[in-house]
Amino acid sequence: MSDPSGNYGGWKADNQAALDEITREEAVQLVLKVLSKTMDSPSLTSDKLELAEVFLSAAGKDKYQVCFADALSKLLVKSGVTQPPAG
Repeated sequence: MSDPSGNYGGWKADNQAALDEITREEAVQLVLKVLSKTMDSPSLTSDKLELAEVFLSAAGKDKYQVCFADALSKLLVKSGVTQPPAG
């Protein structure tokens, strides 16, 4: 993985068996937590981040799914990397 400046940063799983059984939802939450630790921002928001998933469907076909801003905001709150909007 590299950031916009081109600096490379790698992550290694401590427990490969746990990653083999992770759900898509758990994987997205893990990615958001890792990004929250590596980005130069005190809080992630949907205006600072874009998210898309590439995965296999139940039928075994490649799928590409973009997470739009409103859904991404909810995921960020659920993952605990940002606070819910005031109001």
